[in-house]
Amino acid sequence: MRSIFLVGFIALTFIFNGCQNQDETIGDRLFEQGKFKEAIEAYDQYLELKPTHIKSIYNRGRAFEELGEFDRALKDFEKTLEIDKNNVNAYLSIGNYHYRKERFDKAANNFGKAVELNDSYAEARFLYGKGLHQLGEFTEAMKQYNFAISLNSDLGDAYLHRGVLYIAMGRNRRACSDFKAAKALNVADADGAVRTYCQ
Repeated sequence: MRSIFLVGFIALTFIFNGCQNQDETIGDRLFEQGKFKEAIEAYDQYLELKPTHIKSIYNRGRAFEELGEFDRALKDFEKTLEIDKNNVNAYLSIGNYHYRKERFDKAANNFGKAVELNDSYAEARFLYGKGLHQLGEFTEAMKQYNFAISLNSDLGDAYLHRGVLYIAMGRNRRACSDFKAAKALNVADADGAVRTYCQ
């Protein structure tokens, strides 16, 4: 009798966990399909069951971001950090929020925290460089761009922004080389930069 109960309990646990995992991925699937409003609804439903599920909170924030609802996105990113103070993606997303608002000191601060947590994450290095660049800290920004490119030589935006920094430093030949690299990697603004600075 005990073994029958145990088998039944294990089966129910498996079914329950299977349903949970299925529910958990509905929002993610909708997000991947570009159905951001529906994804938010799915995340809301899932978070009613598991209110501290970090991935769903963060991804709901990303869905809000895709819809241009940046303040609501920020709340989810901040909530992510309340639960997981070492969440690199939340720091990057909060940094992007402040960068968009031209609060470059706050942007650089959040990007810098992401780099502290994962110093081999090329995107974090690039974004940190971008924030420092806007603050006029050119030497440190250049270090971050260089580091980002050394970690990921296909990071086209890093070439573009490093090229812009080279222009500010009066090093047009180096800038032209970076703009061409960015263009080869299909970065949107690189073609105009090549036309302007590589004649």
